[in-house]
Amino acid sequence: NKLTPFISMQNYHSLIYREEEREMIPLCKKHLGVGTIPWSPLSRGLLTRPRNGNDATLRSKTDPWTSLIQKEDDPNMAIVDRVEEIAKKKGVSMSQIALAWLMTKDPVAAPIVGTTKLENLLDVIKSVEVKLDAEEIKYLEETYTSKPIVGHY
Repeated sequence: NKLTPFISMQNYHSLIYREEEREMIPLCKKHLGVGTIPWSPLSRGLLTRPRNGNDATLRSKTDPWTSLIQKEDDPNMAIVDRVEEIAKKKGVSMSQIALAWLMTKDPVAAPIVGTTKLENLLDVIKSVEVKLDAEEIKYLEETYTSKPIVGHY
């Protein structure tokens, strides 16, 4: 048909939002043979710091997307605590744990991570060195509950 085949899909995918795992990721992997390039893998910063609220950023206070994913009554907020726990245990940042988890998900090719600070970029690059075992992955995932699909226009 002379059409260029798809080679990847950009999708919203993180420990806080895993709805793509139901249909789109299996479609990409099994039927289309394409990788995924998740955007917002750190859930707009939610997975980068403890959720005690003491170090909230200006973005976390003013970004309209934040209110879609950072609701205190959301049972998935417990995942943030688990990311913090494993990060402390391994002596790495929460960002590194969240990205290390994402990179265990086939067919993730490369997450899209945005930052305005070099130190944060260097931190997320180190996530490729972090390895999670099966028990840690299960621990991070087991409290996830399904939610309405967001990020599609």
